[in-house]
Amino acid sequence: MRLIALVFGNVLALFLASYYIAGVTISGGWQSVLIVGLVFSAANFFLKPLLKLLLGPIILLTLGLFTVIINMGVLWVTDLLLPHMSIASVGALFLATLLVSAVNFITHIVFRK
Repeated sequence: MRLIALVFGNVLALFLASYYIAGVTISGGWQSVLIVGLVFSAANFFLKPLLKLLLGPIILLTLGLFTVIINMGVLWVTDLLLPHMSIASVGALFLATLLVSAVNFITHIVFRK
């Protein structure tokens, strides 16, 4: 149940990012948004822990702020993998990352273990 909620949170966050942030587009209908959300969730599940493990010392030196860069990287990889998604600039990537992180934070609070 928690995994489904987290995936739904990612789908919602990416939809909101494509709707409100100029430079972030997801072409197609709800199927495309769902596919992008599923791929992003998979990247978050597999790639993000590996990057946090490898870049742990940098995260410690920056007092955790480097995790924003890691989140941006995961979103950028999702953009590279899928033709449905397009992020036009680094500023749009940064704003989308902040929005997705905020929605994920709220989702984690609501669906705690």
